[in-house]
Amino acid sequence: MIYYEVTIQSSAPYAYDILTAGLAEIGFESFDHEGDVLKAYITEPLYNSELLTETCSNYQKHFELNYSVEKIPYKNWNEVWESNFQPISVGNQLRVRAVFHEPDTTFPLELVIQPKMSFGTGHHATTWLVMDTMLGIDFKNKKVMDFGTGTGILAILANKLGASNVWAVDNDPQCAENALENFELNNCNDILLATGNINEFEGNIYDIVLGNITRNVIVEFLPDISLKLQAKGLFIASGFYEEDVPILVKEAQKIGLELIKTNSKDKWCMAIFQKR
Repeated sequence: MIYYEVTIQSSAPYAYDILTAGLAEIGFESFDHEGDVLKAYITEPLYNSELLTETCSNYQKHFELNYSVEKIPYKNWNEVWESNFQPISVGNQLRVRAVFHEPDTTFPLELVIQPKMSFGTGHHATTWLVMDTMLGIDFKNKKVMDFGTGTGILAILANKLGASNVWAVDNDPQCAENALENFELNNCNDILLATGNINEFEGNIYDIVLGNITRNVIVEFLPDISLKLQAKGLFIASGFYEEDVPILVKEAQKIGLELIKTNSKDKWCMAIFQKR
């Protein structure tokens, strides 16, 4: 499959969440954000240069950005990924590796992740922050929702930490398919998976909701998240910058969610909200 790679550079710290959401709406399916550069990928049949120009022009009215487009010939993307992927660890408790890495029994917990085109290997600061936070929380016999599961890495960790039930959703069918594969790799076949949003499992109430998603999606679904939480239930959120926290706190307070903890890494932030 031939892809187009669009490289976008902007000095606006909030630009990348907005750009990722906007480009996803016009068919872009994978994103790589490092520093002030965002790389977005789209398959050749879905690429529309006029639509891309129109989208970027609309955003240029609100913040400065420059972009370039490159057509990428067919590659064995899995081979490229394998050549760059290294296992990561969270303290001395958790290791995340790929199927081609040797196990390391010195870690109490080890997850095997094959990400393909999905987000969530533990390398990004947001995923690492949430996993680090999860290791300090009691998941035993808890009902957990992983909202925006991506590779399924957080749902798998919740399962390994003793959650009684884990549900996972993602709005991208390819991500859901990838998550299912990773559930099987980690012997977590009892995790229930759906394509959609947090409301897919009608009637469910959760002790913990995990949401490593963008700030805009969090704000959009905060009322639903609050409704789906038990009293004193936790919403562990990430996918946003440190400067986004006051915005989220303001919205959370409107619906009975109280900020109880934050943690940051590389300017990215994790926040825990508790339902009053």
